[in-house]
Amino acid sequence: MSKKRKSMAGKNPKTRKWLTTIQYLAAYLVAAWTFLQFLEWILNRYQISPHWVDIFLWFFVGIIPSLLIYLYHQERINKRIIKLREKIIFPTNVILVIIGLYIGFGTTDLGATTKEIAFVDSFGEMTQTTITKEEFRTEIPIYNFQQVNENKELKWIGEGISELLYYDLSQDKNIAPSLNYARSTADKVLESSVAASVYVDGTYDIVDDEYTIEVNVRDSKNGNIKSSETFSGVDLLDLVDEVSVYVRQAIALPEDNRLQYLDLSIKEFVSTSIPAIKEFVYSNYENAIDLDSTFALAYLKSSRRNIRFSRGKIDEQAHADKAYRYRERLPYDLRMEAMANKYLAYDEFDKAKELVEMQLEISPQNQSLNNILYGIYGETKDAQGFFNTALERFSASKSFYNIENIADATLVIGDYEEYLKMVNLYISLNPGNNFIFPFSLPPLILKGDEQAARSTYEKIRLVHPNQDTINKVFEPAIDFMADRKIDQDYLQAFTGVYRSHQSEATVDLWVEEDRLLNYYSNQKIRIMIPAGANQMVIGEPNQYSASYDFKRDAQGEFYAAKVEEHYQNGRVPYWIWKLDDTITTAEEVLQQGDYEKAEAAFKAAIKANPNHYYLRYVLQHIAYVKEKDSTQLLEQYQKVVGTYSKEGVENTRKLFLKDGKLMYKRQGIASKQLFPISETRYLNLSSYRLHFEFEFEGDEAVASFSWLYDPDKQEWENYGAELNYLFKEQ
Repeated sequence: MSKKRKSMAGKNPKTRKWLTTIQYLAAYLVAAWTFLQFLEWILNRYQISPHWVDIFLWFFVGIIPSLLIYLYHQERINKRIIKLREKIIFPTNVILVIIGLYIGFGTTDLGATTKEIAFVDSFGEMTQTTITKEEFRTEIPIYNFQQVNENKELKWIGEGISELLYYDLSQDKNIAPSLNYARSTADKVLESSVAASVYVDGTYDIVDDEYTIEVNVRDSKNGNIKSSETFSGVDLLDLVDEVSVYVRQAIALPEDNRLQYLDLSIKEFVSTSIPAIKEFVYSNYENAIDLDSTFALAYLKSSRRNIRFSRGKIDEQAHADKAYRYRERLPYDLRMEAMANKYLAYDEFDKAKELVEMQLEISPQNQSLNNILYGIYGETKDAQGFFNTALERFSASKSFYNIENIADATLVIGDYEEYLKMVNLYISLNPGNNFIFPFSLPPLILKGDEQAARSTYEKIRLVHPNQDTINKVFEPAIDFMADRKIDQDYLQAFTGVYRSHQSEATVDLWVEEDRLLNYYSNQKIRIMIPAGANQMVIGEPNQYSASYDFKRDAQGEFYAAKVEEHYQNGRVPYWIWKLDDTITTAEEVLQQGDYEKAEAAFKAAIKANPNHYYLRYVLQHIAYVKEKDSTQLLEQYQKVVGTYSKEGVENTRKLFLKDGKLMYKRQGIASKQLFPISETRYLNLSSYRLHFEFEFEGDEAVASFSWLYDPDKQEWENYGAELNYLFKEQ
């Protein structure tokens, strides 16, 4: 007898059975692991969902309790002698494993990782292509690159590298990159670990006109570097292209599952001008366009900003047209965005929506396209559509962008309990993250849960004292909503369409069930939180908030509201004015150029809305131009045309004629058409609170300045001679 058999024979029967059981279990684990490796290769080879590997892994692990019992008692069980407890344990174990797998993977896509889609390309041709499904794309948060040796003049490059890298990686539909702005490793980990397994940051330096970029791919759970590479050269844009290629390789996409997408170089679709790119990075899009007149992406971003903030149709449409004209320089996503943006600029919402929805089939996590779609949902008051899309995006990617949108959408449809469940889930997953619990404040207030809302509010103030300006807006809402049920009459009093006096934006307020919803032009739908008999608040703690103080007329009806928006970098106060049929009719008649009818219409509007100060000045304009012919007006305009500047003031004020109209332009400010109300004073219809005045010497204008209306004081103010009073250049 061999030593091994003697050794085994010397052990008691139970020990021998356990040793045999462990040997079989070890063989089982080796076989299972081998099977999983083979399965993973098969799935990668034929582009099938990798979730099958996890399913089989947990199945193999889950049945180990039953397997151990079987292996230990296999001699008896093989003779079909099965005890009662085993008859219960075996099926129960399998059922529990199946239930667990269903809970864990029941909503996941277990089919192919790719799909065939048909879409209309930028030439209007029907095209088919294969793309990676949204849920199988690799999330890559990108953070700004930091300077090695601080130089304020070159600080823009760090943000520029990350932004250019984002646009370059966005061409690859295996990847879902996102731009993020946290600076410390701790904050980067907090942000990125929610949705991604890795994130990208790095450093840069410039010595003797040579750039050195170090790129780091880090573990999102702890910030440790998983891979790193350094690139050096004299051409910044070529280096960023190299960094982009390296990041794709470093995230280790399965080779057989890697679809090859068109990868334009940065010089092809951005600009070859470094000064223009610098202005672009700083969001000075007009400066960038001045430096590179074919900078399609700058035209697109400028137009998108003008549309999003309703700065004025003139520049919205002009820059949308230029982005459309040069769209062939852009990658496909941005090309389609330029087309959709043009439809938006001309208020063709149905066409914009159709185009955006088609492109979102290819790029469902494209934030710009989703912002357009969310804005269209607001335009059509489609709260359920907003929620459905936000939920679909969130289900596929847990990025902060998607978290914020599903949070807003869940409040908009009134599902406060589901919202709180989601917040509590994220708190349990990230117990040390103090940026999550503040999100629970709005639904707690809306529920009327005063105790929980106040406790949360005080904790927010304690943990985030630097955001008190944003967060204090919610305190009166907690007091007002305590154990209070809001009735329809209260909410209906606020409804209507309001016009901002600082831009062309409108604010639409309407009631759905027990909720007052808010849609600010070209932005997403939000819910308003009652904060008093005449007050509403809106926003998210630590992020953004706004208070609305509504004003009543002599009949007790709301006619306007003073709004104060609060951000991390300051506050923005403005007023909104309620529109009625008399005002909208008067504005339409004025657009048609029929001054006789317009005069009567504005008189009717003023009678119905005596508190709307700006209507009186439009009527003054109508009365003034009625008495002049086109030649006289043109002569008047010629006297003020020119460039106005002042030593020490960077941005000049330009007045010029276009198609017989007097136009105003100042760098960084949207173009405006000016309308005379006297020989020296002009209003504009884009920003009612802003008037322009000219000083004359003889028949020629020699200086210009502007007036701002203060509704609180009910007077016009010159907001400062230092930057406002400019001299006409000779």
